[in-house]
Amino acid sequence: MTRELDAELREERDLPLTWYDALVQLHEAGGELRMSDLAGRLLLSRSATTRFAQRLETAGLVVRTVARSDRRGRTVTITPLGVEKLRAAAVVHLHGIATHFACHIDGNEAGLLAEILGRMSRGGGRLRRGGGAAGRREFFFGGLDPGSETEA
Repeated sequence: MTRELDAELREERDLPLTWYDALVQLHEAGGELRMSDLAGRLLLSRSATTRFAQRLETAGLVVRTVARSDRRGRTVTITPLGVEKLRAAAVVHLHGIATHFACHIDGNEAGLLAEILGRMSRGGGRLRRGGGAAGRREFFFGGLDPGSETEA
């Protein structure tokens, strides 16, 4: 699905999905984030985020400045052009989500999915069942050992 969403954004708004995601993260944070915070939200290393932000800045979508609170850090701020591109791309992206994802679930499933994702978000990604590798296997594979074809 991400390939389709990316292709649609590139074709209709000349904006890769990864750039759209960065603009969304900045917008949701009030327009500005420290580089390290943006890296965490985008699941990128700090060095990859630096290169990524340079490309966004070259395109005029963000500006990078020295952090006011800590002169060693840098912040990334969405520009008016970035906000404009985000708004235009949101229409395409939301249509893509409806076309490629939402149409495949009914109202009950949507409510259940929202509940599950909400629990995951509130849980901070921690597993509720036992810890360690065994707990992860149980959580993700329901007692099946992914390394064999028999149940655990």
